[in-house]
Formats: sequence, C-alpha cells, structure tokens
Amino acid sequence: MKKLILLALISTFFCSAPSQAKDNALHVDYNFHDWGDLDVLILKDRVRIKDKLRDWIIILDKPDWKITCFSPSRKSIASLPYSQFKRALGERLGLMTAGDIDPSHWKKVGPATINGISSLRYDQIIDIVDSRKPTAQIYVAAKTPINPKIAQFLCRFFDIPNFQALPVRCTKRKIEKLKLDTRSIATTALNEADFQIPKGYATKTMEEVLFAQTSFDY
Repeated sequence: MKKLILLALISTFFCSAPSQAKDNALHVDYNFHDWGDLDVLILKDRVRIKDKLRDWIIILDKPDWKITCFSPSRKSIASLPYSQFKRALGERLGLMTAGDIDPSHWKKVGPATINGISSLRYDQIIDIVDSRKPTAQIYVAAKTPINPKIAQFLCRFFDIPNFQALPVRCTKRKIEKLKLDTRSIATTALNEADFQIPKGYATKTMEEVLFAQTSFDY
C-alpha cells in the first residue's frame, strides 16, 4: 500500500508540474521614458516585448536564442542571432547610463522597494577625474529569478549594466530623473499565441521594423 501511495504521488508530481510551468508567464509592465510603454512576457526559456504604440513585437527564444522582430500592421519581419544584437532602444535615447554599462563600475547600495517590488539598488561610481560624468541608479528585482540570458538581453535592450537580474528602474543624474520604470510584475496565464512567429511577412532589417514610424535618424 505504501508503495502504491508513493507511486501515485510521484506520478502526480511529474504530470502536474510541467503543465503548471507551461501555463504561467511573468508579465512586466514597463514604462521607458521618452519612448513609451512596453509589455513584456517572460518564461524560463524565452521573452517577448511588445510596443503597442508602434506595433512591433520582439521575441527571443531557445534553442538557438534567435531574435525575431515583427510588425503585424506593416507585415514586416526581421531576425538575427543573439550574438549580433548590441543595443536597441537605450542607445537611441541618449545612452541612459552615459555608456557605462560595466557592472564593475557600479556599487551595490542595498535593498529597496519600487512600486511594491522587492529590489536591490546599484549606484554608478563617479569618476572624480571627469566631473561631467552623470550619476545614475539601477534597481533590479531581487526576488524574481529569470534566465541569465534573458536578463542580459533586457539589459542590452535598455542599454544598462547587467546585474543578472530583472531590471526594475533606472534613474539618471543627481536629482533622480526616471528613465525606466516598472509599474508591476505579476504572474499571468500563458497564451502560446503570444509567442507565435508570423509567416509571409516582408523581410526587413531590425531597425526598419523597430523605427519605421519614429522620428529617429539612423
């Protein structure tokens, strides 16, 4: 009888655990100042960023961590290997951290709570030789584990240092000026359709898909 009970428990675990992991995603509601709102869905092996205003979606997915960006309204699509992905939005919005994205140039200050999110604060180490270098603060989600590759991708996307955690907030200059903020982080039911790559779209460059309807010169 004990063996039967044990087998039943093991069977229940292996049958239910995968479906739970498969049915849930992490939903992050970002506001990227001077750009707008970004809707992010995170799984353990993929991430999706959606810009509703400009109507594009970026998906980073395993097994080869290829990046795909497409616009449903313009029927355009671009893809590239992760190794070729440098910076995306942050670089075009004034290099949010003055180009200093080396984590060793930042010091851990300690815990903080941002919009109810348990976070860690890092401060940019000021170069006393160059007083023009701006101060900046980065907050990351201390208790929200994500795949290190996804953390790296998001930090490249926003042009901020990679502390191997989910970015929550970035402020710049001595008087805190919000550059990136997180309204909320929540668990949500996964809709597999959110991660589907469309077919039949016109192939473009990444910048043509991202910036086709902006005033940026590139």
